[in-house]
Amino acid sequence: MRKNRQIRFLRNRILKKVVNIMKLTFILLFISFMQVSATLYSQNDRVSIQVKGGLIEDVFRLIERQSNYVFVYNHEQVSRVKKLSLDFKNKSVAEVLDECLKDSGLYYEFLDNTIVIRGLGESGGNEKEVKGRVIQGVVTDSQKGPLPGVSVLIKGTSLGVVTNTEGLYRISLPDNQKDITLIFSFIGMQTKQIKVALQDTINVVLEENLHELDEVVSYGYYQVDKRHMTSSVTSLKMDDIMQPGVSTVDQMLEGRVPGMIFMQNSGQVGATPKIKIRGTTTILGSQAPLWVVDGVILSDPVNIDPTSINDLDFVNLLGNAISGINPDDIDQIDVLKDASATAIYGPRASNGVIVITTKKGKVGAPSVSYSLTGTFRQRPRYTDRAVNVMNSQERIDYSRDVIKNQLNVPNLDSWVGYEAAYYDYSTGKINYQEFLDQVREMETVNTDWLGILMQDSYSHSHSLNVSGGTDHIRYYASLGYNDENGNIRGESSDRYSAMASLNLNYNRFMMQFKLNGSTMKREYTPAEVGVTTYAYNTSRSVPAYDENGELWFYQKNNVSYDQPFSIINERKNSYDKINTEQLGLNVSLEYRLLQSLKVGVFCSYNVSNSSEDVYFADNTWYIADLKKASMSTGEIDITTTLCPVGGELRMDNTKNENYSLRGTLTFNKAMDKELNHVLSASLIGELSSSKYTGFKITKRGYMPDRGMIFNKLETMNKDNLYTAYNEWLLTDDAMGVMKDNLTNLVGLVGSFVYSYKNSYIFNVNGRIDFSNKFGDASNDKLLPIWSVSGRWNMHENVLKNVGWIDMLALKMSFGYQGNMSALDSPRLIIKKEGMDNSFKELYSTIANYPNPNLKWEKTSTYNIDVDFSLLNRKIRGTIGYYYRYTRDAFLSKKVSVVNGVEVYTVNEGNLRNQGYELTLNFMPVNTATSLNGQQRGVVWRFDPNFGSVFNQLIDKVKRKDRVLQDEVKYEDYLNGKVQVAGRPVNTFYSYRFKGLNPENGSPMFYGTDKTTMVNGEEKLTKEIYGEMDREDVWLTVMEHSGAREPFLQGSVSNYLGWRNLGLSFNLAYSVGSKIRLFRMFPNDGVVVGPEKNLRREFVNRWRQPGDEKYTNVPGILTGSAWNDARWPWWATEPYKFSNNLWEMYDFSNIRVVSGNYLKLSSLSLRYVVPEYICKKMRVKSLYVNLSGTNLFTICSRKLKGQDPSQSGSTSLINLSVRPTYSLQLNVTF
Repeated sequence: MRKNRQIRFLRNRILKKVVNIMKLTFILLFISFMQVSATLYSQNDRVSIQVKGGLIEDVFRLIERQSNYVFVYNHEQVSRVKKLSLDFKNKSVAEVLDECLKDSGLYYEFLDNTIVIRGLGESGGNEKEVKGRVIQGVVTDSQKGPLPGVSVLIKGTSLGVVTNTEGLYRISLPDNQKDITLIFSFIGMQTKQIKVALQDTINVVLEENLHELDEVVSYGYYQVDKRHMTSSVTSLKMDDIMQPGVSTVDQMLEGRVPGMIFMQNSGQVGATPKIKIRGTTTILGSQAPLWVVDGVILSDPVNIDPTSINDLDFVNLLGNAISGINPDDIDQIDVLKDASATAIYGPRASNGVIVITTKKGKVGAPSVSYSLTGTFRQRPRYTDRAVNVMNSQERIDYSRDVIKNQLNVPNLDSWVGYEAAYYDYSTGKINYQEFLDQVREMETVNTDWLGILMQDSYSHSHSLNVSGGTDHIRYYASLGYNDENGNIRGESSDRYSAMASLNLNYNRFMMQFKLNGSTMKREYTPAEVGVTTYAYNTSRSVPAYDENGELWFYQKNNVSYDQPFSIINERKNSYDKINTEQLGLNVSLEYRLLQSLKVGVFCSYNVSNSSEDVYFADNTWYIADLKKASMSTGEIDITTTLCPVGGELRMDNTKNENYSLRGTLTFNKAMDKELNHVLSASLIGELSSSKYTGFKITKRGYMPDRGMIFNKLETMNKDNLYTAYNEWLLTDDAMGVMKDNLTNLVGLVGSFVYSYKNSYIFNVNGRIDFSNKFGDASNDKLLPIWSVSGRWNMHENVLKNVGWIDMLALKMSFGYQGNMSALDSPRLIIKKEGMDNSFKELYSTIANYPNPNLKWEKTSTYNIDVDFSLLNRKIRGTIGYYYRYTRDAFLSKKVSVVNGVEVYTVNEGNLRNQGYELTLNFMPVNTATSLNGQQRGVVWRFDPNFGSVFNQLIDKVKRKDRVLQDEVKYEDYLNGKVQVAGRPVNTFYSYRFKGLNPENGSPMFYGTDKTTMVNGEEKLTKEIYGEMDREDVWLTVMEHSGAREPFLQGSVSNYLGWRNLGLSFNLAYSVGSKIRLFRMFPNDGVVVGPEKNLRREFVNRWRQPGDEKYTNVPGILTGSAWNDARWPWWATEPYKFSNNLWEMYDFSNIRVVSGNYLKLSSLSLRYVVPEYICKKMRVKSLYVNLSGTNLFTICSRKLKGQDPSQSGSTSLINLSVRPTYSLQLNVTF
């Protein structure tokens, strides 16, 4: 792309105390996409200058703003000029400079639109003053477009010139200097040094440096200069957020992007975080953002149902679209947030877009870099505050009270713990002294389940890359390996990655080629085993091994067969293996037809294969339960068994193929010689397809130790005795399910940009899509997605004379986005089933009921941002506000079963999201750095940010707290899965705790009394509730507790550098979420089984009347109180709102606490080996980095150590996010 820029000198860009070396630095004042022509200006241009006690460099900068002059000077010379106090109104530039330089020993010289400041006695850089050979030439970009305003400097002197509007330069060389080198520099381009030989003409091609000064933002389809940008985008350099020991880039985004809600609900290796950008705009569709890598839209390897993706308790171990990308290969991340930025991607971008730009080759000799990282991940321990469960003595004390109160414990064939010893004593198997000895021993067992089932893990990663090239060809290649071991024993994640990219530039032609691939092998313990839940919920008085060191088994609760259980045996004889392979190819071609017109073609192909195998051996409790067998005798119940022999293997294979073909036509042109009017337009046509195919099946009778065979179970079934097993063989699980999902999309994108005097920028984007997923209604076949936006660079006109304002810009945008349900179709889709046993005929079921009138979800977005830079870039930032309103959101409605389905999708929901965002970058101290980037002083950066998301469901009838869905259960209120008007998404409710019964210590709740006073008359509560809708009953006994998602997140980043040391840390915070505490104990019934553990809070339980004044923890119930708690009066009513009182206590409002936290998410100390040592070692650079992640979290004391990432909303307990410590070595050759 031809570069047409107008430049200005950036003072204090580099401070270096070396005599006779002048540093020229420039800042772009005018950005466009077409050739611009520089204009010659007279030295009589009029300016107005007002400074008080300012530096002369401030005056230079004000002149540059009010004119088209560029200053070239030696910083050391001008820094000696005393501070100035001036007040000029409409004076010529020459008059201002005469006054400024009076008695300074300096003078000025006009060279076209460049003003050169020299010392008295210095000769100028023109031919008349320097007698010698003349070198001339033209400076162009990679596509042969002339570059005006390029600085051409004779190295080691203050002599230099600037290229004219045609990119031409002419410079005289001094006769008394040998080995002359010319330095060509231009902002946005890579500086080039050329040694002068005998030639008189030197033509130079400068390569783009796209990310210099962070001025370029990638939209995926194209790149935009930040000073020309009208959209709301957050850009992150990978070097700024890199966290050694963290394997995927999405885990590094916590608190980094204002308006992004980040939630990591599991500390297992490979667990994918949940990310939302600016709230929720859909209820039934996926709420995850779109991932774009180098212009390619990536799909997840497995097409997970949106219901699971949106579920805050769902742990995604299958990976997402970017799980296979090595973070070391990433250069920049751009998060597109408003409609103006995301409109070009159509309905797929309704939840925001995260654009990743990978590294490219650099001009120069081959450079090889190798990075090695070793990581230690700390497992949880019972001594941690986060593990607040009873020890053996506390658990025995509870069992003693249970026996004392003569409570019925669950029927067991094999008792454990205190209950087992008591049973043996009461039946005469042991005497009282033996009973006491056993109890005393059990009180000190304290089995370390966390240590047995978990481990401190050690991981390592390696990354090797090579980069280099010439003006015409650049290359980059990398290899990566990551061996990550989890804290749960037996869990691991291995990733191999490779990437190769090639960039070719020749005359008007440009080509980019990229090939990347990865393979991941992950192994977990099956979810049915529930290792973390077991470690938290199992009594520590239960041993893991017997006195001989053999595994200790016990009988699990509610099992009528002899099926002893050991969690260690279960874990060792089962696995969940996930393998994923991915390969991608991108090719981009571009040709400039005219100076202002170019065409391009982009094509990509990506394929991934994912397989998941879940296995249980025949000696596991899981299989014994299916067999209905006695593990001691091996006998099975042939009529009820579901697995007569062998183990079980569940196989799920998915293949995803994506291709995209995109054609682009781009026009860029200045419409006048003064460059006041600049037009840019793009037209993009896109054809894309994404296809998922797969097969899922469960096979029983698997024997891997006998050659991985499946036992031929039908030979055992000649007499048709295995009734239950035969029925299972006819299910979808046993017969297998084919998975097929195809999405074809044809899109047309248009973009138009108009710039006036680089002060006012106007942008219009639009897209139209055609897809096989859209409805039949003519007005819903397509929905134009569009946006309008503008930018006012106030520092270019009204604030031009304010010296302390470097940049101040106002951005505003409005646009429409749309979304169509991927789960619905305008046509009837049937699922062809097998043979019906009753009718002996083939049959079909309805997979999708026809929904031809389903309309788009439509979201209108308003956005306003203010970008600013103050005090010579010492303070920079963005402050913004957004408002998003979604109409016709998809909701599920119940329909008659005669239709063949029970629910139907309709457009009846409305959603509102709004919030404020703030990003600040402070640099109070920034002393000089050496040319090779090594520190020679002190640098301090301080970058706070925050973003708020206020989300609300809107009811069309404007009735607050009305439930917007037809089919709802009371559990949905408790778990945050109910859509309630006037409340945020993921709002949850809790029972209203009233206190403890002073007579027996049972929990009491409002709305549960058997009688209620109504107008002075006592009535049965059962009758009152019977006349109410059940939703109204539930809202009577419950209250709104808050939302499970925070409404405010952000971070405070800090970097302090001194010489070769650099210290950085990031504090992430989250505000507004509510968390339910872990359940007091596993709520199988009112009495806890002997093998189960309880929360330590239960130590402070009610024990006698009067305790209710000091504790809110219920006591152990007996007699009628036990019966009332176990079978409350409402348990059989149509409006049933709980199973028992213990469930109500666990889900009551006193078990809800604030989820606010402040976390030290990363801490890093880096030492850069000095350059002279590197030279001795024959390396270019070397550094060592010691870092840590998730080191500590400050949160509510009421959490009692529970990590804010963990939730008690389900019975399962996930591994908390663990602290890690890493040591990294990076060397470049």
